[in-house]
Amino acid sequence: MEPSIAVNEDTTRPPPKPVLAAALLVFAVAAWLLLHVYTAAAASECRDRYKAARSAADTARIDTLITEGSRRQSEPRSCGFMRKTGRWQ
Repeated sequence: MEPSIAVNEDTTRPPPKPVLAAALLVFAVAAWLLLHVYTAAAASECRDRYKAARSAADTARIDTLITEGSRRQSEPRSCGFMRKTGRWQ
């Protein structure tokens, strides 16, 4: 009589596609929130102004601007300072 050989069959299956899609969606929303929820009001104001800028002169003018949101902080910063230090990322 031959000894029996135990066959180790892998019975695990990958998760269904809807579960993977839901997990990806939750991850994407969490990443977006982490990147946007802690953006200061002053940085948001500057970012919007930079988006509307059409020339280098517009950008230079915005660089010197200290917004209302920044004035409410203990250390007001110009838009140029926030842009150059990446304060809204």
